[in-house]
Amino acid sequence: MADRSAVSTIVGYFYQFDRSILSILGLAGANDSVAIECIEDIDVQTATETTAVQCKYYEKSEYNHSVIKPAIMFMLAHYKAGLIAGRPVIRYQLSGHFASGQDKLVLPFDIDFLKANFLTTASKDNTVKKHEELGVSDVELEDFLKILSIDVNAAKFEDQFQAIIESLAKQFGCSPFAAEFFYYNSALRVIKELAIEPDEALRVTTRAAFIKRIDTSSYLFDEWFIAKLGTAKYYRELRNEFFAAGVNVSPADRLFIIHPASDTYSRNAVKTLLKTISRKYSKLSKRDAKPFSPYVLLVGIDDSELAGLKQELHNEGVRFVDGYDFKGAQFDAGSISRPASAGAGPALRLFCNLAEARQTFRSFQRSREIYEFYRSEPVENFDDGAISHTRFQIPKYEDIDKVI
Repeated sequence: MADRSAVSTIVGYFYQFDRSILSILGLAGANDSVAIECIEDIDVQTATETTAVQCKYYEKSEYNHSVIKPAIMFMLAHYKAGLIAGRPVIRYQLSGHFASGQDKLVLPFDIDFLKANFLTTASKDNTVKKHEELGVSDVELEDFLKILSIDVNAAKFEDQFQAIIESLAKQFGCSPFAAEFFYYNSALRVIKELAIEPDEALRVTTRAAFIKRIDTSSYLFDEWFIAKLGTAKYYRELRNEFFAAGVNVSPADRLFIIHPASDTYSRNAVKTLLKTISRKYSKLSKRDAKPFSPYVLLVGIDDSELAGLKQELHNEGVRFVDGYDFKGAQFDAGSISRPASAGAGPALRLFCNLAEARQTFRSFQRSREIYEFYRSEPVENFDDGAISHTRFQIPKYEDIDKVI
């Protein structure tokens, strides 16, 4: 029972997050905005009105008045406090999805129904009438009903999510995959950041500001997105989208930028990863019309460790080049990028630093592909529009082989 309850709670959080995203994407005016976790779950501000929205998601539960009663009591209390303080009147919306029982609520209803079903709490020893406790008159209750809307037939979780993906795909002119794994992933992160801002003024965003914040340059490893999808599925979907060619991988200048974490660094693990990249992304058979092999840049490894790593690769028969043809030589971009062959290789091309990688890849007069796997911060752009630079945030570099 506890596990099912936890799952329902997580789904409820995602439903609210998704409703927030959809509300932002649905803003029409340039100055319209959405505030996260202020008056209610979502506050929508347009040029003419403010609407405080509370979301409920009970996929496996029957609708009963008691389920939404606390929310309506809170809204009435906020409404009355606003009257006393002289604040502008706002609208209130309660949106919920239930498995059944929606026919119990017939709309519209009058103040007698409101009092009996949503404002009165009876126990064995006592009956509390919220409207009397708050000092709300019948006239004020009539006015409250005019600004209260209730929807107990809100969209299913899956339908609401699909609406977001369609909206993002249209906004960015991208595939459904990119809409989900790139933009929706990023949108969850932004909603989370807004929700935890201590200053309410910083929990507000316009549509344009939101679009700008989610248009990042990386496939982020956001904890909420991963919690929803699952780590294994996330890696599998990335592999299917970007690295599914297998034996049919095409000739290309490919650079893999790897950020091995210093706190978990293992030379053997890095060697294994380099050999995997070499095996999967090189073709050096005599049957291949255009032999090729991949480039790799290891970020954050000092010179002495890099030298030790290269020595072991050499000892183990890995044919690689690094752009240095003899002791004391200057880096030679032409050397590291020399044509591959079945007899001479190389099976791997290792850069010693970012400057060498930039120099070499910017010198090519052809399309290039960069796949960067980073933990916290990626490297800077190569500033070349012909270079496709795709970034993946992977907390554990040891997991990269699950993607490539």
